[in-house]
Amino acid sequence: MGLKNSFIYFLLCFALSSHAQNPGSIPRSGDEFVGPFKSWLNAKDNFGAKGNGVSDDSNALQTAFDAVAKGDRGTILYLPPGTYLITRTLQMNYHINVSIIGADPANTIIKWGGPAHGTMMLVNGTAYSKFNRITFNGNRVANVGVEQSWDFKKPNFDTGNEYADDVFTDLVFGINGGNLKYGFAETTILRDKFIRITAAGVSLGNFNALDIWIRDSYFQDCGVGVTNTYGAGNFRLYHNLFLNSTISDISIGNTGGFSVRDNTSIGSKQFFNARGSANPAITIIQGNTIIDPINTLAVTINNQGPTVFMNNIIRSRPLAMGGPVAQFVCGGQSTSYIAGNVFTVPNPVVADSDHIEYNDRVVSAGSLNSLPRPILPGTEPHFNRQIFEVPAGASADVIQTVINKAALASGSRPIVHFSYGNYNIAATLYIPKNSDIQLVGDGYGKATCLTWNGGGVGPILVIAGPSKATLRDISFKGSASSTNILITNADQKGSRVYLQEFIQMGGNQGLIVDQLDHTTVLGYNVEFSGLQKAVNVIGGRLAAAGRPAEGRTIIYSGAESSNRISHEVTNGANLMVQDTWYEGGNKSTFANLSGNGLFVADGDRISTPQQTDVPSVVMKDFSGKAVFVANNFNDRFAVSGNGSRAKILAIGLMTEDYPFVADTTSPKANINVLLSRTRNHPTILNRTGSNKVQKLGAFNQKFVADMLADMLKVQPISLSALPDGVSDIRFYRVMSTGGAKGLDIEAGSK
Repeated sequence: MGLKNSFIYFLLCFALSSHAQNPGSIPRSGDEFVGPFKSWLNAKDNFGAKGNGVSDDSNALQTAFDAVAKGDRGTILYLPPGTYLITRTLQMNYHINVSIIGADPANTIIKWGGPAHGTMMLVNGTAYSKFNRITFNGNRVANVGVEQSWDFKKPNFDTGNEYADDVFTDLVFGINGGNLKYGFAETTILRDKFIRITAAGVSLGNFNALDIWIRDSYFQDCGVGVTNTYGAGNFRLYHNLFLNSTISDISIGNTGGFSVRDNTSIGSKQFFNARGSANPAITIIQGNTIIDPINTLAVTINNQGPTVFMNNIIRSRPLAMGGPVAQFVCGGQSTSYIAGNVFTVPNPVVADSDHIEYNDRVVSAGSLNSLPRPILPGTEPHFNRQIFEVPAGASADVIQTVINKAALASGSRPIVHFSYGNYNIAATLYIPKNSDIQLVGDGYGKATCLTWNGGGVGPILVIAGPSKATLRDISFKGSASSTNILITNADQKGSRVYLQEFIQMGGNQGLIVDQLDHTTVLGYNVEFSGLQKAVNVIGGRLAAAGRPAEGRTIIYSGAESSNRISHEVTNGANLMVQDTWYEGGNKSTFANLSGNGLFVADGDRISTPQQTDVPSVVMKDFSGKAVFVANNFNDRFAVSGNGSRAKILAIGLMTEDYPFVADTTSPKANINVLLSRTRNHPTILNRTGSNKVQKLGAFNQKFVADMLADMLKVQPISLSALPDGVSDIRFYRVMSTGGAKGLDIEAGSK
């Protein structure tokens, strides 16, 4: 695909995904932008920025940045439509819970007019903040669009930031993170576009640049789309589109844990390139479509792995006569699981001896001529909803009155807006059933917070199902005995609870999914820390009876720390935890499984101390399925009790302990450990390399396929409106702190 055709295709994707939609209630696809509100500071009205593309707006914008960071007048800076010419770096230093929001990247542009090799914006020691809906135009002169790098001089560790609906164009680097050797972690890059970025769209700079989540983004005519070759760190990529990358779509040098899922590449030189390293790098490459790569080798992995490479489609160029197309080689020391892939040339795979390959197919290139091209979600539209303002510092009674008025406008998705500040809540707030109200703050954390100061258990907020309610950019702070957010009657067939960047800090229980048979609970980039029990999923009546319905809980990506139990599955429940980084202390357990149920851990990093009294995974009298794929575990699995009905598969693991399975079951559980590696092994004299783990159980294709089936059913969703009478509840950057229960989702009514 040539440049002209690529650009036409980009415009087509943009048009199809950004078309006008019926704003009556929830959009037919995706979601929407809300704002600006009266509480937002305005770069033109309040600070004199011109936005005419000629005047130098550097001083005005920096003054505005400083004001919003101080927080006395507001926590959000709004950039109205315009082209803001800057000649020096805009800086946001050492702050938390701030937002810089443009009107729309199509008409809100920050353009570089300064010297060569400049940086347009520096985000230094700033956390839990948003930088959205802006085009950063480097004018083919600036080096970096956004440098998110912490100099370690003052707090904060830069985590929890979001870059959504941004465009980066004509730069050397789009987003350059961790270049000052510290930070750049738990960062969301969502629906962004990187166009003509000569070095890398997103570049990671140090070993603490961790959990960079890039989703639904577009990379056109870049050198490399995403890389850590200029430093180190790990990233997770989902449903992105790469066009004509001149070096590769994705590349890594220093090792770590990487997930590359459901992306599409068209006409790039190479899709994935992992440079040679005698170190392990847990890598999962799954469900990608790679069309016409220039190199015959589309995927090169020259480290120890373990690599899981499955269900990818690679259509080689018409003149390609043979492979290899995918290479997994590290001097005889790499481990790889290769299954279910489709190629168009013979001899497509070369791999070291420690690998399993099955169910791959070679088909004609012509049979793949009609491969669907993805249409990415476009910039979220703005519908100018009716706004009901909550007075600053209002009591619960006043807030409920505002909610009741807004509820009368249900069907048009009205907004109840809380400006920045604290609201003491002494009585429970209620959103009635069948309402499509949006509760919107000016940012979570310290920006907008509803604090429980009533007696008893609360809750602070009840959402009655079936519901179409949405919460955005707001915090709930509970007491030791309170429930912060309670959703009731949420188990209609086909219902959904969607959590994007939901955070629970401290308290007893974080997320409770209580006996939902039909509702899907989805978490994207969620965080849980300092809890007795972070995620507790209890099966419903059908699940408990061994007749599970469609309901399940899926954490697609996240970060967790210092929880006593991070994930518990009981009563036949179904939980999948994917691409999550967990750190815990001596009393921390990543997963606690008992009774029947299904638990899948896929692409997770589990860092708990070795050889403590509490193993990383505890399975006692477990009678369900437990699947572990491409995980990195510091400590062991402890399997005990009656194992007669337990089925456990571990494949492509990296372990820091050896042996890592402590099995005392009687009768014995069915445990299979395949294609895994360890650092702690008698033959390893240092901790840089790894060695393969002896298999436990024999490879059985039918058993493995059965165990992986539920994991492979999970695909990224595109949000769409659900019918009347069904719950479609959405949280965007909602924080819950403290409380006996953070977010409790229940099937019944209370």
